[in-house]
Amino acid sequence: MLRRVSTRVLICWTLLFLMLLSLVGGAVALAAGLDLPGLYDQLKNDPTYQPYRQELLNEYLKLNSNEQAMDNDLRSFLADVQARLSQADTSSLKDEAGVNALVMKTAAEVLLKGNYSTLANALAATSDFQSILKGNFPPSLEPVRKEVVNALLGSGGQAAAGGGGTAAPSAGTEEEIQRDTAAGVVTWRVNPEAAAGIKDNKLVLSLAGETAPTRTFSLPPALLQDLGQKKADLELDYGPVVLTLPAASLADLSSSGGADLTFRQESLDPARVKDVNGPGYNGAGMVYTLTAGDKGGLPAGVPARIKYEERQGLDRDLLGVYQVKSDGSLVYLGGHGVDGSPYLEFSLPGDGSYAVLEYRADFADLAGHWAARDVQVMAARHIAAGVGEGRFEPDRDITRAEFTSLLQRVLGLPVKGTVTGFSDVPADAWYAPSVAAAVRAGLVHGYEDSTFKPDNPVTRAEMAAMLGNALALQGLAVKVEPGQVEAVLQPYRDQAAVPSWARPAMAAAVTAGIVGGREGGLAPLERATRAEAIVMLERLMDKPGWR
Repeated sequence: MLRRVSTRVLICWTLLFLMLLSLVGGAVALAAGLDLPGLYDQLKNDPTYQPYRQELLNEYLKLNSNEQAMDNDLRSFLADVQARLSQADTSSLKDEAGVNALVMKTAAEVLLKGNYSTLANALAATSDFQSILKGNFPPSLEPVRKEVVNALLGSGGQAAAGGGGTAAPSAGTEEEIQRDTAAGVVTWRVNPEAAAGIKDNKLVLSLAGETAPTRTFSLPPALLQDLGQKKADLELDYGPVVLTLPAASLADLSSSGGADLTFRQESLDPARVKDVNGPGYNGAGMVYTLTAGDKGGLPAGVPARIKYEERQGLDRDLLGVYQVKSDGSLVYLGGHGVDGSPYLEFSLPGDGSYAVLEYRADFADLAGHWAARDVQVMAARHIAAGVGEGRFEPDRDITRAEFTSLLQRVLGLPVKGTVTGFSDVPADAWYAPSVAAAVRAGLVHGYEDSTFKPDNPVTRAEMAAMLGNALALQGLAVKVEPGQVEAVLQPYRDQAAVPSWARPAMAAAVTAGIVGGREGGLAPLERATRAEAIVMLERLMDKPGWR
């Protein structure tokens, strides 16, 4: 005999997509005269569950600009589910598997066969949807799920088959893995003998099958020492985040008595992101915090992969990895796609909180411009920037100082002082650090009179030479034999105007597909525009092997 479910538990469950589970309580709640649409009206004003409703609302408003329409859809949806469950036979429910199967089947039929396409698409875009599809439940709701199931089945109910259970990591045992479901914490106290699982100079440990928001690998010093001696890297797979600790970095962790490397996930507050950082930012996942406890922090430069949520309308080319500071400000860290999978690779700077966001810059003077898309992509990479008042001025000349600064940012050259050796580059000039870094890297050169002429417009020949130097610095130089230079340049009607000092670089840049022509010519002595500079820098960054 099913026990009566408390009103509070039903209220807790009726809003989220996991309300699809709570609605099994609806079959029992009917006897108590409870009204599920009415319970939604109570829950939507509950501050504890406001973030979940807000996430759903954010997705719904992308499809329908009327908030009231979402409330009406949800009330109608709950009423339909309640009506269908009132006719269901619940007498045979004996365990969680039966509970889950009935609820998911009933709710899915109502959602997909009823007139709820907008609600269904909005729900599908929320952060918990993929987890639900796999039969898992968000850790934040696991205590509520257990309470409801116990209310329905009694405390002795059997465990669900694929209904919120978690798969143990392949290299771990149940004795090593400790789960505190109420607190949402999983800790794997790794056995030193796990080093026996090294393959291809790497040991992979995985907690990817867990759903707890906090997951910790507790690594003993003996294991870390063993890996270091065997020059084996350590890969830690938390699911949404994967870290690869190089063998050389494990010595510091082992010398400090081992380490507890902890991952914690929480929802991103989109309103706060925009309030602190300005418009244009859209969250593409959760916020993930990584720490090494009291061991001095994670090593800087650790290769990492972070997952983003694939959803309709998301532009992959505009995604980036950001460090989220305690005050809500963002630090862009870059990020490269991983073979079409929903992950971005980046270099972890150490302990901190990280998230994937989409950034859409809006420049009023780029509408219909041939380089509009390229500028948008490079703005998302935080290379292209406007000139104020929502303008980019794509057809304005770009100066030598401006282009050098862009090139320094593209290459990520470290800024160490402002000494350039040029008489016309003051140490306090905004571009002095970038010019100094570019000079040290061999990217730019001045004139015979020891000047740099920072305010002069950069010519396309000068730009080609700098881009060729950048390719060489990245180990991607395109080698054009001296005898082939003329053959490469010959098709262009104004090739004779390319200065002798720039001909090899221009031929290499053309061969690499970075420099394109202007109306059948190269226009080597013409001034380059801001749009042309951004497009060429984008082609540079998109070269295979760029790092």
